Amino acid sequence: MNEIVNFSPEKVFRERAEKVFNKHKNIIIDKLPEAEIYHIGSTAVRGSLTKGDVDLQVRVAQKDFEKARNALLDLYPVNTGSDQTSYFCAFEYEEDVLPVGVQLTVKGTPGDHFYQVTRFFKENPSYTAQYNALKERYEGADMEAYRKAKAAFLTEVLEGSAYQRLTERLEIYNKVKFVEGEQYVTVEDTSKLTDDEMKGLVMHLLNDPAFRSKDRALLVHHKFSEGIEEFLTEHGFQLHDENITVKKLLSEKVTPADYFEIASLHENSEEAFKRIWEKAMTDSLNAPSSLDMDGHMQSVKGELGEDYRKCCLVAYENDEPIGIVMPHIEPGTADEGRLFYFGLVPEGRGKGKSKQLHRQALGILKQQFRASYYIGSTSRNNVPMLKTFEANGCTVVEKNKVYKQSKAAGKK
Repeated sequence: MNEIVNFSPEKVFRERAEKVFNKHKNIIIDKLPEAEIYHIGSTAVRGSLTKGDVDLQVRVAQKDFEKARNALLDLYPVNTGSDQTSYFCAFEYEEDVLPVGVQLTVKGTPGDHFYQVTRFFKENPSYTAQYNALKERYEGADMEAYRKAKAAFLTEVLEGSAYQRLTERLEIYNKVKFVEGEQYVTVEDTSKLTDDEMKGLVMHLLNDPAFRSKDRALLVHHKFSEGIEEFLTEHGFQLHDENITVKKLLSEKVTPADYFEIASLHENSEEAFKRIWEKAMTDSLNAPSSLDMDGHMQSVKGELGEDYRKCCLVAYENDEPIGIVMPHIEPGTADEGRLFYFGLVPEGRGKGKSKQLHRQALGILKQQFRASYYIGSTSRNNVPMLKTFEANGCTVVEKNKVYKQSKAAGKK
């Protein structure tokens, strides 16, 4: 008997689909912290008609493909109805609230288009409407006939000029790093771009609907010409700060240091933590942020995920809070240690405590978070922090000018 296809509005599944996606994303990221994971398919596109299955795309580098494939084999059965190659493998899992599909792809290969297609439909409701019309024509029809019509429609979409423009934009995006929160987006690692690609990136940031309501920040590598800075200024960006980035290998012996008592958000209330954090930001030598404390907290949750509580640490001396430190593994990496925030309260400054707390934080990164190296950054105006980096064996690896254009609500 032939399989029949049926569709329902995406909103019928929305809440369940988001829960299923987040559950399996967390399961996979625990095994493959270096992977990029996307919610793809019709349950990820508002206003779609959908069969109700939840699909995830797991993107890895070619060198990590076999490791990732073996890790996913421990979690899910292979989808035997799908082709398997040296750069693509599909898995399925029926034992959840909704059926789950996992597509493992190597970045930049022919099968690595799912997240782009999903983004295209999110950004182009008229094409979603056309796709829905096709689905309505095949409601209650033979599944195989629908699949053939779907393949022909998607081929036409992928060959069209609108999709090609999206592809060109994402090719530039894939050369840089995005750090995104609820109210902001920051673009880092711009050194691989040419001047023309940097100009293209600026225009995409201005026009991309995903960033329309967010503050935009761009770290401009020191290699770029003055012409790029003039281009940024002409398009509404303003010089906000100049950052120094440092690195320290933690594979070398890091002597454990317990100068201060440490308590996480498992021991502190969020409100108490925010009060101490705000105090640590007082009279900071780094450039001021446009976010209020609730915005900062949302940024932490958005970037660090479910485990953010173990990363939000207060340092105490004689039962009094002396500073804030937020160690974590950089998302998308397996072993890059960072400090989302590091700072002392005003009464703790100027007494050598910054070097001690920073040294203790490096030990936490190595021992508790299993980082093999540390990346840190601060304003070039923050001389005390630069001296702390130097005292603790960090080496300058990059200098960037920070340009910002504010668009988000909720500013101070």
